[in-house]
Amino acid sequence: MKKKTLAKLKKTLVEVSHTYIRERDSFSKEHIGGHCFDCGKITYGQQFQCGHWIPDGAGGALLRYHPHNMHGQSGGCNMAYSQERVKIDYTFAMIKKYGKREVEQLRQLRNKTIQADTVFFETLIKLYTKGRERAIVKYLESL
Repeated sequence: MKKKTLAKLKKTLVEVSHTYIRERDSFSKEHIGGHCFDCGKITYGQQFQCGHWIPDGAGGALLRYHPHNMHGQSGGCNMAYSQERVKIDYTFAMIKKYGKREVEQLRQLRNKTIQADTVFFETLIKLYTKGRERAIVKYLESL
């Protein structure tokens, strides 16, 4: 059996983590859609995306896959609208959901770098596939 390359593992993790977040934040798993995390607009289908509070490219692997950094978001807020307004609204929503202390702890993870290796990707794929959010958070914050 061939070992998966890191690129394939990363692609798989993006797919399973984004699907998990979209389902977690949806009204139901059968019909993807829900309230946009930052603006509150009801959005369905492909327009209900997995958005990141700390951007995907700025937070490194720890935040890229951290479920508290990812939420269901309308396509407009995730990709198109004034990103400064969205960032402010998203931050307020984060504080309301998690509290200032946890939001600050999450922000501090930007300063931590890790080696995202095969074990990292395989572990997160397994945990996201099983829907084990607490275990995902514990794993990421232990690295």
